[in-house]
This record gives sequence, structure tokens and C-alpha cells, in this order.
Amino acid sequence: MPFAVSRACRVTALLTSALLLPAAANAACQHQTVKYDYAPQRLDQAVQDLAHRSGCFVQVDPSLLENKQGAAVHGRYRPLPALTHLLRSTDLKAIKTRDGLAIIRNGPPQP
Repeated sequence: MPFAVSRACRVTALLTSALLLPAAANAACQHQTVKYDYAPQRLDQAVQDLAHRSGCFVQVDPSLLENKQGAAVHGRYRPLPALTHLLRSTDLKAIKTRDGLAIIRNGPPQP
């Protein structure tokens, strides 16, 4: 019986954590600055690392990142400005969403 109660408590804790994650990610996206030191690199890798470092969920269609290079990013930024900086030489745009950030197609790359 103790095992059943313990397991039920763990399942409840996991479900509660899953429900709170979007709120925590959104809070991190609004308030925390993080130090970034990125050389130009594959955009998919840079976006994934930025999401991990910032704690911010980044929604993106993976096909938008194919064969693209992320710009160098050096300094302390909040997640949206960091992602915007990373995307500056692409046809993509970073936007804020209810659950974090998203990457969408913007138009021709800026020089």
C-alpha cells in the first residue's frame, strides 16, 4: 500500500509540474537576462541552446531553420531581444507569445 500512495503522489506531482511549466517559462521570458556568447552557427542549434539557456519555450516550424545560419550574439539579453539578434541576417522574425516565443517568416533578410 505505501508503494501505491507514493506512486500516486509522484504522478500528481508530475502532472502539477507539467501544468505550471508554461507559466514558469513565460515568466522567464519576461524578466530574466542571460549572458550569450554565440559565434555564427547553425540556426537550429543556436535556437535550441537559446531556449535551454533562457528557460523560454520557442515555437518554430523546423523547416524554417533548415540551411540557415544564426548571427553571432554576445552580451546579456532578455530572450526576445536575444532571439531577434540571432535571427537578424535571416528572413525570420521573433515574436512573443502567451507561452514564450515563436519564430515566423518575416521577409527578405536585412543586410
